[in-house]
Amino acid sequence: MSARYAVILEQYQLNSILINIIRASNERPLSFLDIPSINGSGNVSFNTGLGPSMNGFIGGLAGGPLGISSFSPSLNPSFGNSFNFSQSSLDNATFLQGFLSQIPIGTAKFFISDNIPREVMFSLVVASIEIKQADGKSTRYINNPLLPEYPAFQAELYKLLSYGLTVDQVKEGPKKNSSPALGRTANYSQPNMPSPYQSPGGYGGSSGAYGAMYGQMQLQPQFKICVDENKFANFVKEEFSSDIFCKASLNAPKNKSSKSELILTIRSPNTVFEYLGQVVSAQNQENPFIVTLPPSATTQARKIGQENQYALLIVRKNDSSNKNFARVKNIDDDVHSIPANDNGYSPMVLKIISQLLSLNKVPGSIPASPGILLR
Repeated sequence: MSARYAVILEQYQLNSILINIIRASNERPLSFLDIPSINGSGNVSFNTGLGPSMNGFIGGLAGGPLGISSFSPSLNPSFGNSFNFSQSSLDNATFLQGFLSQIPIGTAKFFISDNIPREVMFSLVVASIEIKQADGKSTRYINNPLLPEYPAFQAELYKLLSYGLTVDQVKEGPKKNSSPALGRTANYSQPNMPSPYQSPGGYGGSSGAYGAMYGQMQLQPQFKICVDENKFANFVKEEFSSDIFCKASLNAPKNKSSKSELILTIRSPNTVFEYLGQVVSAQNQENPFIVTLPPSATTQARKIGQENQYALLIVRKNDSSNKNFARVKNIDDDVHSIPANDNGYSPMVLKIISQLLSLNKVPGSIPASPGILLR
């Protein structure tokens, strides 16, 4: 019973993510539900009895009294189970505060692994790339597949990936663990507004906390988006200042340089859904196309020989296939599905989105009293 319900919950979670991607593609409000509790009960009961075997003539003329020659016991089992679960809405300020805020750079570090290609992770979390020249002129590349300049963004992203773009932890000295004074609140980032992520040379740093206050000293790890020094290091130095490298300290003095600065705008979980909605819209527009991410130098080959091997997300509309990774019906009765095969990076993308959502399910984000109780 438990194993069967675990499968149902897995599909529930996948479908919940997919339906919100479809809502984003249609510019409809997103809405998230969660199941905070599940109660199940089961029982097994047995009915016992004795069954007589009859032979001979009625009336006991043969085979003993009343014609009964023997008795055989019987055991009849019966089974029963039931489940009830509560379904709560996450449309509240506690959940939305993190959902609309910029994804912390330390969180992006979690997705730097051999299993997740860097082009997938950076395509999800980077909203734009801006190259700011020393004379003040800048060029901005928007990560939106519905815009005609999207190929220019991909070209710039892959150039940075070839340079060794990554997320690295910077070893810093003790930081003050400040506490807000009475009557003051934390300076949270503006909701729904992805903020530029910049440090000396355009990288690194952590968001402001509570201003100039004093508190207990403790070590706090800091992260920044940077470039590993590799065989392309000389090309990087020709274009950008040395602060772009991971070995450069976040607290290094800002020296005016004749080289360019690189500014990456990091998304919030909300704008990640908006981006995936754009990816779906691109597949359903008048001239449809699928967003693909060709393998970079560090990408391990996967799904070799499959169609759409390097597609970021495949969503089919009103597909009659019975084999689906996820399948939902929209408010307009159209059925959208992710195929079980030839789906590229789709399962990986939904896994990353699931983890980003889970990081926003902090205490208080799931109401104690469920909004809907289903039995």
